[in-house]
Amino acid sequence: MENQIFNQSEQLVQNIATAIESGSAQQLERFDKADYFYIKIKESGEITQAFSTNPHFGPKELNELAKGILRRKSSKGDFDWHDLSFTFLKVPQKQQQGLLIVSVSQNRELMVLKFLLAALFITGVICLGLAFYCSLYLADKALIPIRKSWQRQKDFVADASHELRTPLAVIQTNLELVMGNRKETVEEQEEWLTNIKIEVSHMTRLVEDLLFLARVDSEQQLLERSNFSLDRAINQVVQPFIPMANNKGIELKIEVEPEVDFYGDEKRISQLILILVDNAIKHTPINGEVSLKMRVVSNAVDILVSDTGEGIEEQHLDKIFERFYRIDTARAKSIEGTGLGLSIANWIVKKHKGTIKVSSIPGKETAFTIRLPKEN
Repeated sequence: MENQIFNQSEQLVQNIATAIESGSAQQLERFDKADYFYIKIKESGEITQAFSTNPHFGPKELNELAKGILRRKSSKGDFDWHDLSFTFLKVPQKQQQGLLIVSVSQNRELMVLKFLLAALFITGVICLGLAFYCSLYLADKALIPIRKSWQRQKDFVADASHELRTPLAVIQTNLELVMGNRKETVEEQEEWLTNIKIEVSHMTRLVEDLLFLARVDSEQQLLERSNFSLDRAINQVVQPFIPMANNKGIELKIEVEPEVDFYGDEKRISQLILILVDNAIKHTPINGEVSLKMRVVSNAVDILVSDTGEGIEEQHLDKIFERFYRIDTARAKSIEGTGLGLSIANWIVKKHKGTIKVSSIPGKETAFTIRLPKEN
């Protein structure tokens, strides 16, 4: 813009000089609003005519300006005088011997440039500040998943350590009791050995679930999809639970639609049914009822597992699929479990592009509803 302004000033000086040489007052009127002056000088150095549109420039000032310009060897250029800037042009006069000096003030243009420079500087600082704070905001937002992942990992390790500590302490205590009674037979120490066996089984399930979720997190756990009979798979999983339910005085109802072909991972679907039915039986009191229903709806399969247990309060419903999350009640603490089953079940459903929902009425019932597309 500075170059453009200086080029325009040079062109303006040239136009004014042409108008003066033409001797036409009408042509000079076009430049009345311009801040300029001109001086006609003889070869002897005598000023024959001087004119300025700036009322502050009298004969004395114009004389000083003329001397300053004459000292310059070039015929055109820029010069400063008393903190004022000008563009000048020296041309020979056509009508008589001597020089015509025409000069245009650049002060207004320089003020515009200074204002523009200040505006650009302020705008640049503001933009840099905004960019800085936006970068901080975006960086903080980008770190949210990392922080969540890191916190989840810390919680996972802490929860796993806590879950493993209890069975290890029980095993160690019972082993100390066994070793403290070396003369007793295995039968006599059956109580302590049974406790050890139970805790070992619990640890085995916990470690298996932890390894499964570790493979899930590292995306190493993949589905082995194939076509299989869904009704046959469900019946095979549920059969072992029938005597378990009878022993607890629980009625286990099974309503499975026959001849349902499904494309997915048979092992994981069986694991899903096992987790839900096992939880339902564990959380259902004596004389309760557990129901498993499977039916085909359009191009999807609906699986419903419900029980008449104590139910789940509403504030826990959206958290029960989190790892190690168990409702803090005496009932929950007394029931064996790793707190990982529903998290695994949720992963299996999502990997089959399905949905899992839970509804519950505290003190009456709990129902898990699963919908799986038949063709994944």
